[in-house]
Amino acid sequence: MTKRKVNITNNSISNTVTKDVNKAICEYLWNGFDANASQLSIRYTKNAFNITSLEIQDNGEGIDRSSLQETFGCFQDSQKLHTYQWSSQVKGKKGKGRYSFNCFASKADWVTVYKDKESHYIRHKITIKKGDNQNYDDNEQETKSSSVKRTGTTVSFSDINLPSDFFDSEVFLDYLKKEFAVFLFLNKAQNKEILINGEKLDYEDVIEDSDNKVILIESDCTTFYFNVTYIRWKEKMKENYCMYFLDSSQTEKYEKTTTFNNKDTKFHHSLYISSDYFNHFVDNATGEKNLFEADNTSPKDKVFKTLVKKLKRFLEEKQKKYVAEVASKKLLAKYQSKGIIRQPQNDYDKILVEDLKKTISAMYEVQPKIFTNLQDDQAKTLVGVVELLLQTDKREDLISIMESVVKLSDDERHNLASVLKTTDLARITDTIRLIQNRIRTISALKVAVKPENGMNEVDDLQKLVEQSFWIFGEEYNIVTQAEPDFNQALMGYLDKLYDTVPGISKSNYSKDKIEHPDVNKEMDIFAFRQNIQSSTIDNIVVELKHPTVKLGEKELSQVKTYMNVIMRDSRFNASNMRWKFYLVGNNFDSSNYIHNEMRNAINWGKKNLVCHVDNNGIQYEIFVIKWSELFADFEIRHNFLLKKLEMKRDELSVASVHGKTEIHSIVAEANSSDTQ
Repeated sequence: MTKRKVNITNNSISNTVTKDVNKAICEYLWNGFDANASQLSIRYTKNAFNITSLEIQDNGEGIDRSSLQETFGCFQDSQKLHTYQWSSQVKGKKGKGRYSFNCFASKADWVTVYKDKESHYIRHKITIKKGDNQNYDDNEQETKSSSVKRTGTTVSFSDINLPSDFFDSEVFLDYLKKEFAVFLFLNKAQNKEILINGEKLDYEDVIEDSDNKVILIESDCTTFYFNVTYIRWKEKMKENYCMYFLDSSQTEKYEKTTTFNNKDTKFHHSLYISSDYFNHFVDNATGEKNLFEADNTSPKDKVFKTLVKKLKRFLEEKQKKYVAEVASKKLLAKYQSKGIIRQPQNDYDKILVEDLKKTISAMYEVQPKIFTNLQDDQAKTLVGVVELLLQTDKREDLISIMESVVKLSDDERHNLASVLKTTDLARITDTIRLIQNRIRTISALKVAVKPENGMNEVDDLQKLVEQSFWIFGEEYNIVTQAEPDFNQALMGYLDKLYDTVPGISKSNYSKDKIEHPDVNKEMDIFAFRQNIQSSTIDNIVVELKHPTVKLGEKELSQVKTYMNVIMRDSRFNASNMRWKFYLVGNNFDSSNYIHNEMRNAINWGKKNLVCHVDNNGIQYEIFVIKWSELFADFEIRHNFLLKKLEMKRDELSVASVHGKTEIHSIVAEANSSDTQ
């Protein structure tokens, strides 16, 4: 055994090496890759409390015993000193990684096999002990191995002070992935890998997106090839986003920041450019060109400047794609969840809100700085101003507003103007299509409710109204159809309600049957909607009568029975619920019963109201309405749009249809298009 001394004290070494165990383990892995290993293997055993054994093995070139004085004999002066950068092949730059065990073990043993100049496989062992770092033991004379025909090194550690779950922990694995992701990704073709107890490290889950391309540049009758690797990380890996320029052996020769470091879009990216062009590359800031070496290149070269321009364009395309496909969607989702972008109230409002979302997205894509570091109230004000402008003829004023905040390039100004025109046209087109479909539906329903056309309640009117429920209000969820009894209706209601309203679990409601003498009564249509602004749930029951049936006391009593059954069951009566019942037909009977009920309810100030009940703060209202009044209400609600769009009503009329089938077809087609 030969004890050799490092030219430094033990305290100097122990005070300088890392105290971070994660980093310490990585030092040994890097040493293996520095020795041209393709596989690094961490092997350990454990009990319930601690790691009981640990070794790190590589299949690299081994440690040449004849060079020990230049490697183990030096501290802060490794042979690899001048080759280190974040993306480089060789990492062990300061010759102190071998001492990293000091923070988790008392001793490290290197058993290594290398190939000498005569192609003999030579095995020897080296030991360093904590507390005696300045000395290393060259334990054995080198021996020629007849059994081992491959090189490599195994480092084993004694008296390990690590918890049993250390190598399984998310903290360690995440650190390992971030440390080696670049190196392993760039060396896929060489099958470089890290194993932990035989399981391959899956580093790619820290990578969100990647791409490769080759850039060719001609200069002075020479073609230069640059292999470009683009990586978008799931989270930020370094302080700055950079381009890394590597030579043919993947040693980093130069680093340059990208133009996206000040844009807060979470576009976490890196570019790696490898080429033999960089084999003799000299950074002007760190060294001067040797005038006698004609092959030297530098950042001042025409080829390099051309390359950087092409790389910037490539990155700009990637950034635009990312912002359009990822970042802007996240921004919109955030604004919608916080109510900064409001929820649409109906189908017309959907078109306006969609226009707003497209415009916000376009503004963000053009210049993300506008939305950076905004407080919620500031964002709400900005979005409100944008929405107001979109509903006027001054959409282009948005460009001026943006330029008052940040400077826009000519391209950015042109792109935003183009988007504003496109979204404006799309909004108008969608609105026209929606109005056209609804006019056709109303026209078909007017024909359907004429007594002479032979429509019945269940097969015809119910189906037509279910497809056109916007007549009674927007955004309702249809619960029942085909005249279910109350138990069927209740189960359907609770299932859909608890699926639709967030924050409510289905396990919270009882599935017991309704106990009521009228439980077998059947409703025509039952629907509900959630009002986001007031957190209320609006429920609606519609009773449709045959076109020949005149509405009177008998028909209204039927609806009151529905109301009484619902009022008696607590599952229908949460404190945030409201109930409306509609009785619909062509005409009232001659008894004046309906008119009298309306007069009795006139103090509530609601048209067509015949009954109002307040039960423990929950409102129940019954309305009786003629088809002609429903159609008139449609005209009134849509009048401003019809006039603004100057639509030709006659062209959309379907007054002369032939039979039930054609009416069903018209309504189905119109409402299908309406929802697209």
